[in-house]
This record gives sequence, structure tokens and C-alpha cells, in this order.
Amino acid sequence: ALQGLSPNLNLSVGNSGGEMGARMMMNIRGMGSINGGTPYVLVDGMEQDINNLNPNDIESISVLKDASSASIYGARAAFGVVLITTKKGRDNGFSVNYSNNFSFAAPTIVPHSVGSWEFAKYLNIASTNDGNPPLFQKIILDYMQKYLNGEIDYWTIPYPLAPQYWLLNQGAWANTDWYTENYKKWVPNSNHNLSIYGGDKRTQYYISGSVFNQEGLLNFGEDNYNRNTINTKLNTKLFDWFRFNLTSKFTSTNIERPSYDKDLLYDRLARQWPTNAPYFPNNTPNYEAVQIWLEQGGKYNEKNNELSIIPGFEIEPIKGWIIYSNLRWRMNNWGNNNHEAKVMASLADGTTGYLRSENNYSVTNYSSYYTSPNIYSTFTKTLGKHDFTIMAGYEQELLKYESSFAKRYDLVTDEVPSLATATGRQEATGQIGHSSTQSYFGRINYSFSQKLLLEFSIRYDGSSKFPSGYRWGTFPSGSVAYILSKESFWSPFENYVNSLKLRASYGALGNQSVDNYLYVERLPISTNLAYIMGNYRPSYVGMAGLISPGLTWEKVNSSNVGIDLGFLKNRLTTSFDYFIRNTYDMLGPAESLPAVLGTPVPKSNNATLKTNGFELSLEWKDKIKSFTYSVRGLLADAKTVVTQYYNPQKLLSGSYYEGMEIGEIWGLTTVGLFTSDAEAKSVDQSYFSSDVLRAGDVHYKDLDGNQKINIGKNTVEDPGDKSIIGNSTPRYTYSLILNAAWKGIDFSMLWQGVGKRDLWLSSPIFWGAGGIYWLTALDEHMDYWTEENTDAYWPRPYIDKGMKNKQVQTRYLQNGAYLRLKNTQIGYTLPSEWTKKVFIQNLRIYMSGENLLTFTKLMGAFDPEATGGARANGYIYPLQEVISGGVSITF
Repeated sequence: ALQGLSPNLNLSVGNSGGEMGARMMMNIRGMGSINGGTPYVLVDGMEQDINNLNPNDIESISVLKDASSASIYGARAAFGVVLITTKKGRDNGFSVNYSNNFSFAAPTIVPHSVGSWEFAKYLNIASTNDGNPPLFQKIILDYMQKYLNGEIDYWTIPYPLAPQYWLLNQGAWANTDWYTENYKKWVPNSNHNLSIYGGDKRTQYYISGSVFNQEGLLNFGEDNYNRNTINTKLNTKLFDWFRFNLTSKFTSTNIERPSYDKDLLYDRLARQWPTNAPYFPNNTPNYEAVQIWLEQGGKYNEKNNELSIIPGFEIEPIKGWIIYSNLRWRMNNWGNNNHEAKVMASLADGTTGYLRSENNYSVTNYSSYYTSPNIYSTFTKTLGKHDFTIMAGYEQELLKYESSFAKRYDLVTDEVPSLATATGRQEATGQIGHSSTQSYFGRINYSFSQKLLLEFSIRYDGSSKFPSGYRWGTFPSGSVAYILSKESFWSPFENYVNSLKLRASYGALGNQSVDNYLYVERLPISTNLAYIMGNYRPSYVGMAGLISPGLTWEKVNSSNVGIDLGFLKNRLTTSFDYFIRNTYDMLGPAESLPAVLGTPVPKSNNATLKTNGFELSLEWKDKIKSFTYSVRGLLADAKTVVTQYYNPQKLLSGSYYEGMEIGEIWGLTTVGLFTSDAEAKSVDQSYFSSDVLRAGDVHYKDLDGNQKINIGKNTVEDPGDKSIIGNSTPRYTYSLILNAAWKGIDFSMLWQGVGKRDLWLSSPIFWGAGGIYWLTALDEHMDYWTEENTDAYWPRPYIDKGMKNKQVQTRYLQNGAYLRLKNTQIGYTLPSEWTKKVFIQNLRIYMSGENLLTFTKLMGAFDPEATGGARANGYIYPLQEVISGGVSITF
């Protein structure tokens, strides 16, 4: 709903990819702090998980980017605010709306294994390059050819030397694309929404419910997601001077998937050879394939219930003076249970054996309670051409949370998994904690003739995350806008420039995105001391670590200038903003102390970050008789530089340093591939590998002229032959939004992309036979160096000796820019004169598509939006393209 609709509102896919219940990462105007910090998402005035919302309930979304507009929202608004307002009742009677959506989803971009014949040839060459015999013997290659030709229908036989086992890997000859086997081609999803709303001049109400069911892509084991919501909103005027409001939201989500480690699944999936298959010739599961674990290994179930209630009132003692008060209350109950079942394999001779003989069951529960009373008041007054609004208020928050974990082994039966049906050893742990804030705030707005606009606001925030004496911070902000086009002197220009508005703002906000209790000395409690005392191993307490006694707010100062223009009777409008944001007093490393201290040195507020960038929007709206259309283009950019950080040597080993641009990639410059063994012997690259260099290996450039390829001291001043070769931060994000309507037909299209991004991909999915036995071989890897193919893209393949070619370098740096058709939709609203005859106010049918087209220069095995993975690049659940349709009916 948000991606591509607001410049510099950046959404990205995390390591969970497109799996059920996955959450996208969000930032506004780039990275705000090295310690984290995300936009503050408020739904009807309360912080809420945006993923728990029913999109059908959303009335409007606003994105506040600069500190001046976000400042009034306080302690968590330092990096922008997303304001979501849900629908409310209307004073025009009673209405019922039902809408649905039925869709089919398929993976967008996934790798595809090369055929077994090409795979065997590839690995034989790689093994020979290692100085070893070919992996695949002639007899296996003969069987492989017969299998591919359809002369035989079995892909393995019992191992002659141990007939209870099957021949696998280099002893088998199947032709399996494991990605095709693992993921379904299309899966169904459905969404149903029902809302009842209405009211009169005094009372309005809105009640809605939704059911969303999503089936996952995994072809083995269950993989599902469900979300149910119930929302209510009531507004009533008890007296002319007193109004009462009540908002409540309840969301319940449920995720089911195999209990097998999902990150390990994508790892093993990428390393399974095409010469194996999921099932043996006797139809028993392949005991070396990951699929048997998905089918037999048990189930993981995750549930989350979120309930929020906001009662509030408005009092207007005199006209123009309104007092608002509410109590925001939210409860989250999250939990999961995980059943790891016994896994039994059937062997070639009919006997069975356990792959996992021990089973267990675990339960995790987490609950949190958020309470926030608020009161604020506004006073509005107009004196001639002068408009004033004064606002002042108080807010406090308290979040309490606790969790527990219990696990027990040796289930009596896997058919009834529970803690009560387990008899073995048991584990238990848990935690409890809280955080709180208090805030006083005020704001003054002034307008002169609706053309000169001034605003000043200030907050005084306190946080329990900081020690006494450092808890409070004062954060002022202000903005000014001048609408020149409303001045009388502008009349000669209004035929050319219909509207012109200049804007400027400056603001300071505090960031408290740090862990709780960093300033409290905590004694680590452990169990089972190594020594036996009194016939048992007692619990014991360790030494408290050092604390950060002066820990305080990170301070975020933002400046923004902008201009809004309208041309051709405001059919053409444009807006431009330039911003600078400095984050001071970030938690960074303190000066190192001798190891004899015996404990880590706590962090201190000593790091600084600077972000600057721009946002540009351009829109054309017009109407030709009954045909209306609009075209809107967005372009944005942000760059972040570390301006202060304690790294005196400016080491490049995974740390920040002063002057570092976030996302920069340091690597070697590639000359090309060695054209002969003699050329390879003339270069010293032994720093990276002692293996002999040969024709077809990667040739790195000697930048420092010392006749050796190395990394020097691995510092900014002495990087050896390394240099900055790219940057992984997405730059120049853009989107194009098209809308059109004609006689009840509506059409929309959203294109979204990234103009510049560099990616270094280090996983086996990228490298193929690059120096690891359990490798991946894809169609993209087949352009590799041989004596007959010296103009290849990939170097000489190896199984064990290829690390020398895999250093971070310019040749294999990937272009991560892309353009994607995120959404397109066409709908038709039946004429009201037709529908009213059957008591229907409105009836619309539509079809929609998501992620239908992607243009990228990235290696074809990678989705440009999902290049991450918990274990390696591309070890990730795929994103989905979706074809859907539905109907919306209002009675």
C-alpha cells in the first residue's frame, strides 16, 4: 500500500523474504542512526503494528518527514511519522459494504538448477582443476544419458558395497530442479471484508471485520497464514460542548509451517544436487533430501493477538477552545509452539532407521501491555487577517512486558505433542521488563492572510531508558511558509505560474532506540556450576559488567527547504525538497581498555551521522469530457556519512570510521582472467590463497605498486590494493503512478524502482563451483572458463580451490538497480441507475496484478528486492507475483 507512493519513504525486504507473516523494513530519508530507529507508525493516534491492519479499513495515510512536522509526536518520531487514519461512520443513515479478493500467487524470481548432464560435466571439470579424478564416472554418465532419453525410469540403485543404502550425489543420475520441486507454481489466497457504518448528526459508528487466508509456496509440509480483524469506531455528541469517542481494534494472526529451521531449509535447498530426487525408486522419501524433514519433522505454529482500545472525549468550554483527552491501551499476546518430531528413513533393503531419534516440544509466550493517558488543549482565534492556534499538552507512556519459554524432550507420541506428553529433560527461562516516557509539549501556529504561515513547537521528553540526571531532553522546532502567488504583485505571473509556495523548517528531536537497563548494573545468573556442592551443581551469580552512567538521548537535528509550484491552471504541479539531518550523540564504542579489566567497555554517546538528500514530485492531472487521468512521477535520494566515530586507526574490518559513506563496498580491482599459466605465475596473489594460479583464474590489479596483491594494514590510509568499488545503499528511488477513469471504468498502474545500487553477492547461488563441495550450479553458471571458452564470464571452476577467485572485486560486483511493475488494476463500477433497482448503492468489480514485470541487470537467479538471506545471499523465501480479482458491494 505504501511502496512507491511517497518519495523517500523506503520499504525493503528483510531476510525473511516473502514468507508467511514476513515484515518489510521501513525508513524515511535513509538511515537515521547506527543503533536503529524506524518511523513512528500511528494508527488513529496509537502506535500499532502496521502489518496487523486490514487495508480495507484505511481512510488515509500521511507521511511526516521533516522534524518540524514530526516533532509534536515526540520521543519516537525522530526518523519520521506515518499517520494512518481508519474509516469512521457517517451521518447519512445506514450502509453495509462487503468486498472480497481472490488471488493466485507464484514465485517472482527463483534460481533454477542446471540439468544433470551439464552439472556432471561442470563438476568433472572442477574436480580435475583441483587435481583430482572426475567426480562422475563413465558408468554413471551412461546411466544418466539413458535416464534423460527415457530408456530407464529409475535414477539410482542400491550401493553395491552397502546395499542397505542408495547411490546418491555423484553416484546418481536423476534430473531434478529442486526449486521447481520445492515451490508450488500457483497458490490461492482470499480476503473477505464486511463493514457496517452510518449514523446521524449526533452519533456516527463504523464496525468492520475481515478474514484473510494465505497459502504458502512450500510444496512439502504445511505453510499457511491467517489474519482476522474486528474494528469499531464510535463518535457521539452527548452535548453541544461534550463529545465522546471510542476506537477499538482486535487482530488475530496465525502462522503454520514446518518446524525445520527455515533458514537452514533455504541453505540446504540451494546445495542439493540435480542428480538426486525427492523420492527413491520404491517411492520412499530420499533420506538425504531436505523434503523428508519438511514432511515428517513436525510443525511450528505462531499466534499473535493484538487488542487496542482508545476511549476519549472532547470538551469545548467556549468557542475555539477545545480540550482533548484519551487513554490509549494496547495488549499484545504473542506465542509459538514448536514440535520437532522423530524422523524415520526407509533404506534400500526395506529396513528403517532414525534420522532424528529424539523428539521434543517447546512453547514460547510473550505478552505486553501499553498504557498511555494523554491530555492536550487547543485554542483558535482570528483577529482580522491574523489567525492563531495555540496547543499545549501532556503525554505519558508505560510499556510492561514479560516472556516465558519451556521445552521438554522425549514425547510419548508425536501424534499428541505437548509439554504434558513429554517425559524427558526440560528447560525453562523467561524475562520481564518495562520502559516509560513522559512528555510536555506545545505548539503555536500563526497565519497572516493565509499566505504567511509560521509554526513553532517544543517538547520536553523524559525516558526511563536513561539514568537519573540524563533522562530529560528539550527539543524545539519551527517552520515558515510563504505563498507568493497570493500576493497582489503576483497577478502578472499567475497565467504562467498559478501557485508558488516557499517552505523552510528546522527541528530537533530525541531518539531513545536503545536497549533497556543499559545504565543498571546487572548480575548474570547461571545454573549448573561446574563444581558439585552438596550432591548437586548449584546456581551461581557472575560479575556485573560495566555500565554507561552518562547514557542519554541521541539528538536528531533536521533542516528542510522546499518549493511547491502549479502551472497551466494547476493541472501541472511539482514539489521539491532538500534536507539535511544530523544525528548527534549516537551510542558508539568507547576507548579500548586493557584486557586485564576482564569485561567489555560500555558504549557512550560519541558518534555522529549526517544524511542529506532531495525529493521531487511532478504530477499532471486533466479531464477530457468524461475521461479523467493523472500521471505522477517521484524521484528521491539520500546519502548518509559517518562524521564522528571512535575508530582512530580507521580500520576497514567491519567497523565504521569518520568519513565513511554508509553502504560503501571496499574491494579489489579486477584486470580480468589470466590468459595463460605463465601470466598467472608472474603475479603474487598468495595473500589470499596458497593455491597455484593458472589460466582462467582471476587477475587482481596491483594498485599500490608493491608487486603483491594484498590489503595492506586494512585501514583507510593503507588499504593495500583495495579501494571503494561500489555502494549497496539504494540511490535515486523513483516511481511512476498512472490513474484514469471513464464512464465507470477505472485503471491504475504503479511502477517502482531503484536507479543505482551495487551488490556484492557471496553465496554459492552466485558463485557455483567456486570453492565449496556442496555447491549450486545454475544455468547462469555455464559460461565458465575452459581451454575452449577463454572469453567466459566466470573463472575456471573449482570444488575446493576456488577461494582465490572469490575476493570482493569489480568484475563480479552486481548492478542492483531495477524497475518493477508493482501493481496494476482495472475496475468497473456499475451505473447507479442499474444497481439501485436491486437496493445496491454501489457495485464495483475489478482485477489486479502485483509484481508482474521486472527489469534488472542483476544475475537472473536473484530477485532485486530479495537479495538477502539469514545464511547467505539468495537463501530466502521468494517474493510473489499475484493475479487477483474481486467485488465490492455497498447496500
